[in-house]
Amino acid sequence: MTDWLSGVQIALGRGLARAALGAVAIGVIAFATGLRSDSPRTFGALIASWLFFAGAAAGALAFRAFFQIVDAGWARPLSALAAIQIGFTPVALLVLVVILAGAGLAPWLPGVGWPRVLLVVVRQLVLSAMLFGFAYLKLRPGRLAGDKPSVAVSVAYCLLYAVVLSFWGFDFVLGPDPSFQSTLVGPYVFMSAFIAGTGVVTLLALHQRKLDEAERRDVSAFTLALSIFWGYLFWSQYLTIWYGNLPDEVAFALRRSTGVVLSVVAFVFVVPFVILLHPKSRGSSHILGAVVATQLLGLWLNCHMMVVPSLTGTGTPAVGLRDGLMALGMLGAFALSSAGGLRPAVPA
Repeated sequence: MTDWLSGVQIALGRGLARAALGAVAIGVIAFATGLRSDSPRTFGALIASWLFFAGAAAGALAFRAFFQIVDAGWARPLSALAAIQIGFTPVALLVLVVILAGAGLAPWLPGVGWPRVLLVVVRQLVLSAMLFGFAYLKLRPGRLAGDKPSVAVSVAYCLLYAVVLSFWGFDFVLGPDPSFQSTLVGPYVFMSAFIAGTGVVTLLALHQRKLDEAERRDVSAFTLALSIFWGYLFWSQYLTIWYGNLPDEVAFALRRSTGVVLSVVAFVFVVPFVILLHPKSRGSSHILGAVVATQLLGLWLNCHMMVVPSLTGTGTPAVGLRDGLMALGMLGAFALSSAGGLRPAVPA
């Protein structure tokens, strides 16, 4: 434990390491106190933050696998950093166990009998363990000479990633609101996670100054392309609800706060689209970092928007203080779990 803490302090710095540990403590306290006052919303907020951070870790590893299949010179510095997100997978599995334990306590699967709840629990544990276990065995840093997975391994991970995160969407987005049906939720969830993973490794690369100006321009162009594709997926789902005017689907949309929805669209699509279209913006590390950080905030809000309103009544705040504190705790755990991979690149 002492060695681990020393390594974290070397990687993050003593002040940031203490802040991360404090954030984890705050998040745990916020979750524990929320169980007494409003357990469905508390579990919804936990699911939303878990979807974002576990998805970002899985998405970063998908980034590593994808750019092993598609060899791009600008992506090589990011691919090496993407591998360190494997450190968050044990935390993600632990939080998943807590979420699944709450399926009967909250419940966050309203009106569902125990046979189906048990099916969801087993399915999620098995699939998530397969995804993270495969990543640990095949994608973790230093496993192979040259520190690169094979193309076959990369293809297998990308396929497994798409399947598992689609089931996350089916069970954690559609599950709390069984009246709403969507065949698009799977791609929407795993592409949002891929964008989040790309954003995380981009921020790490910018922080460690691993990207020259030409590489920053390429990363910016890729970020812009991903934001446009996300906008296409969002519009495809919204357009279907709007022109179909189906009662169940409209009810799902009406439960979502207009302000949160507009913020998500602005942060994930509009801000990258407007700023990264300008050539000078694409070459600036500061502008790129600010855009990516804004997009990551939007993607967390997106997860919150997908899950929490299905478990709360009308008139409740779209985003509450406890929701933010729980997300802060998850962020602290994310930083601490990734610190081991950052240590070799940070001077003592």
